Amino acid sequence: MHFRLATFNVENLFERPKVMNLSSWSAGQETLNDYNALNSLLNNETYSEEDKKRMLVLLEKHGLLSTRPNDTYLDLVKIRGQLFKLKRGQPPEIVAKGRSDWVGWVELKKDAINDEAIKNTARVICEVNPDIIVLVEVEDRWALQHFHDQVLAPMMESSGHEKYAFNMVIDGNDSRGIDVGILSRYPIASMRSHITDKANDRTIFSRDCPEYSIKLQDGIEILVLPNHFASKGSDLKGKRRLIQSARVKEIYGDLKESHANIVVAGDLNDYPGGGSLDELLKGTDLKDAMSLPAYQGLPGTYEHANENQKLDYLLLSPALSSGVADVNVERRGFYAPKKWKSFDNINKETKDRNQASDHHCLWADIEL
Repeated sequence: MHFRLATFNVENLFERPKVMNLSSWSAGQETLNDYNALNSLLNNETYSEEDKKRMLVLLEKHGLLSTRPNDTYLDLVKIRGQLFKLKRGQPPEIVAKGRSDWVGWVELKKDAINDEAIKNTARVICEVNPDIIVLVEVEDRWALQHFHDQVLAPMMESSGHEKYAFNMVIDGNDSRGIDVGILSRYPIASMRSHITDKANDRTIFSRDCPEYSIKLQDGIEILVLPNHFASKGSDLKGKRRLIQSARVKEIYGDLKESHANIVVAGDLNDYPGGGSLDELLKGTDLKDAMSLPAYQGLPGTYEHANENQKLDYLLLSPALSSGVADVNVERRGFYAPKKWKSFDNINKETKDRNQASDHHCLWADIEL
């Protein structure tokens, strides 16, 4: 049988944190670091004096000690109890003794994604027309369902393509609600999550490394392992990606003893020469679809597709890689006029609003 497999980082389907909509990841990284630090402190069972001092510094830095805070990027949500008190003429004071004294958190403010950008995201998928596609940076399953039903399915049907009867997103470890999901024309027979996998008492996966068993025709099974490794913003030296790569290698090694058709797919946030993916790329028999003879295009999958902008992968087990008939990348959702022609509504003036994603959609045709 023949089927088409794809992966695409859609950079959120309907809403995206404002701090992640800046001109570069580095521009918002300090705010994201503060956001993570605050929530980590707020979740402590007991607040030490050092915890309280650090909380006050971060809360004040982002204007969250005001009675009506109006920070551009962060919001303090208070449900029950009191975290701090303000008295005229006196410095602010953390009054909660620990997590059990109050209910609340810091969250990232979001912007709605432009309608044309959402349509172009769907258009990329429609142009590729995969049977199974891994989607990265999906808010939740309902967002994926709404995107499919309201935007993607009508476009697929008008193009004469079959829509997707099956989808799934398992909530992962990213508190921003950035998860990995899947759309499939074939039934999802089973799934298994790895959100609780740990190394050195730290959660391994930034999102998750779920295992989806997809039942193709004639009883053929394929295991799809979507992934979104730690970004270079939060993991500049790649130490966490090294741990994530090693764990996926272990998972794959266990699965291959009883399954032939396995793919590790998604945004691994490093290029092959970066080093942090060596456990997977050099330590297993998985083959990167773009390294196969069937692919003859540009080396990258992100922005201008340079060699060091190869972030997205279809890593195929031998049974799958031996059946690859074609590999390509759909790039028209991103504006790069010196390298390719974009969709007609993406130009110099509209690119910041209308681009589908900074990533491109990688796909492979496989014969089994």
